[in-house]
Amino acid sequence: MNNVDSKQVKGINVHDELIKTIRTAITEKDDLSKSEKERIASVLADILCLGKESVYRRLRGEVRFSFEEVALISQALNFSIDNIVGAQSDEKAIFELNRTDAYQINTDYKKRLEEYIKLVRKVNKYPDSKLKCAFNNLPLFFYLHYDNLSKFRLFKWAYQIKRIPLLPFKDFIIDRDIISAQKIFITELKKIKHSGIIISQDIFSALIREINYFFNLNLLDDEDMNTLKGELLYLLEEMELQSISGTYGNNTEIYLYLSNVNIEASYILIGNNNRYHSHLELYGINGISSLDKNVCNAHNEWIESLKRYSTLITFGGEMQRHKFFQEQRKIVNSLT
Repeated sequence: MNNVDSKQVKGINVHDELIKTIRTAITEKDDLSKSEKERIASVLADILCLGKESVYRRLRGEVRFSFEEVALISQALNFSIDNIVGAQSDEKAIFELNRTDAYQINTDYKKRLEEYIKLVRKVNKYPDSKLKCAFNNLPLFFYLHYDNLSKFRLFKWAYQIKRIPLLPFKDFIIDRDIISAQKIFITELKKIKHSGIIISQDIFSALIREINYFFNLNLLDDEDMNTLKGELLYLLEEMELQSISGTYGNNTEIYLYLSNVNIEASYILIGNNNRYHSHLELYGINGISSLDKNVCNAHNEWIESLKRYSTLITFGGEMQRHKFFQEQRKIVNSLT
């Protein structure tokens, strides 16, 4: 299919559905003013590197969007093509594999971070931005702004994928641009208006086991251990303050839950009331993402089900909260 024409696919006019999707992605409105129509044309002109009149001809249906143009638009505006052409069903969905090349980590991982930053910034344009998630490991947005903890995450992954022979932690170099991008990503995440975060009660135990494992391989030394321990203790203090206050210190809401059942994987759902983006962590620092409504609904349903079997330690659950953080400090202080 070279062009997106006006064929009826499963009862849907593809061109009309495309225009509707573009309009919603840019303005979130059905009825548009003249200035909003001009804004749509301007955005598309920038994406496609076309003149305004060429864009208007495509919007009017006089010229059909090519498949390549639709792909560019969907990537830039963050919507799924399968919803337009009617390929979606309850049994099928399109996923994107967010994979980082271990041999080009400083360029590939930075590019992935920039995509995440772009997504969160787009979500934060709306006053009803939301983040729902459940983690079976330490959530990256709790520690990604700590230089050595975030470096250890990449070090562990690269060691496993590349099987680096005895490369010490100190010799594993991460570009300053990546460190900066990680901190920008965390800053943007903290602007989300409402965050509900469910965590497993043994997330620190798992991380401590991993740190001790690499220490026993002589890939971490005593100085590394003390540095990681110090950052973990600061992290625990930061998490505890956030769980008590229910905010990052700005106009946001945070609700932290301790799960009483096993969380098999880490699930993330980010968006607003009209559109969501789902993500499932896989292969270490990688994962798969989908804009498919059925997938996002399944994500939401599963996270909500986990919430029912969890204890809210924000604005309540004082005893459980105190016990949890005391236990985590003991675990962290057990580092060799």
